[in-house]
Amino acid sequence: MVIDEVAVATRKHTGDVQGPDTLETPVLESAPRDGQRPGRPPRGSSKVAEPHLLERNARAGGDHPVAGQIILQRRSLLACDGRTQIAAERFYRMLARVMPRGDRTTSRGPMPWDAMAWDPIVHLGLFVHRVEGIAPGLYMLVRDPAKLDRLKRALHAHFEWSTPPGCLADLPLRMLEAGDVRRLATQLSCHQDIAGDGAFSLAMIAEYQEALFTHGAWFYRRLFWEAGLIGQVLYLEAVAAGVQATGIGCFFDDPVHRVFGIEDFALQSLYHFTVGGAVDDPRLTTLAPYGAGADAPDN
Repeated sequence: MVIDEVAVATRKHTGDVQGPDTLETPVLESAPRDGQRPGRPPRGSSKVAEPHLLERNARAGGDHPVAGQIILQRRSLLACDGRTQIAAERFYRMLARVMPRGDRTTSRGPMPWDAMAWDPIVHLGLFVHRVEGIAPGLYMLVRDPAKLDRLKRALHAHFEWSTPPGCLADLPLRMLEAGDVRRLATQLSCHQDIAGDGAFSLAMIAEYQEALFTHGAWFYRRLFWEAGLIGQVLYLEAVAAGVQATGIGCFFDDPVHRVFGIEDFALQSLYHFTVGGAVDDPRLTTLAPYGAGADAPDN
C-alpha cells in the first residue's frame, strides 16, 4: 500500500540531522539552479504593459461585480458544509474562465492568460458532487481542445467522454464516468473531507514528461505557474458565485493516476482544489484588509 511505503520511508533517516551522519542531498542543492531558465533576464526587469491592455483592464464590468470587490472577499475555506449546490450554468461559466482564449502571440487573450506564453498543458480531472442538472461523477476539462484525442488515448479505455447536458458549445468538458465520487475524492486528497463535501473538486493534471523533455528542467516551475493561475481564477469565480474555495496540497498522486488510468510520466497530478459552501469558524476574526478605515485609529 502507498501509505505503508510512505511510513517505511519516513523511518529510514532518524539520526541527528546535525550529527556526522547528516544525509547529503545534492539533488535538492542543485534544484534552484536547475529551475532557472537559461538566458533569463536579470531580476527586476519587467515587460511594459501594452496600451490596449491598460485600457481594457480599466474598463468596468457592466452589471457584474467590480473586480476589486471580489478580490477583497477572496478567502480560503476551511471546511465545506456538504450541502451547498451550484447551478450548472454557473459551473460551466467557472470552467470557461480557466480556458485560455485569444491570440497569445499578441497578448490579446483574457486576463490572466495573456501572461502565459505557452499553450495550456494543465488539464482538470473533476470530481463533481453537487452541481444541479449534472450527474455526479468523474469529468475531464481539456484546456487545449486540440489535445482531446491524446488524452483519450492516455486515460482508461472504458471512459465515456460524453458532453454533459447544457454544456457550452466551446467548452471541452467531458463526462468520463457517472457515479458518487465523494468518498473517492476524499480518500485521494489524504482523507480530507473538503474534497468530498464541496460542490466539486479537481486534480490539475499536467502534460509532464513532454514539457520537461522539450524545454528542460527549468519548465517545471512553469507547470506550477499555470496551475497557480488556474487556482487563483477559480478562487475569484467561487466568490462571484457566492461560494468559496481552497487549494488542496496533500493528495496521493499514484492513486489519482490509477483512477484516471495514467500509467507513465506523460501525465502527472500537480495540485488539487475544491469549491463549495464554506463553514465559518467562530474562532477566527475577519478584519478589513484594505481601504479607508482599515488602519484608522480607534476613537
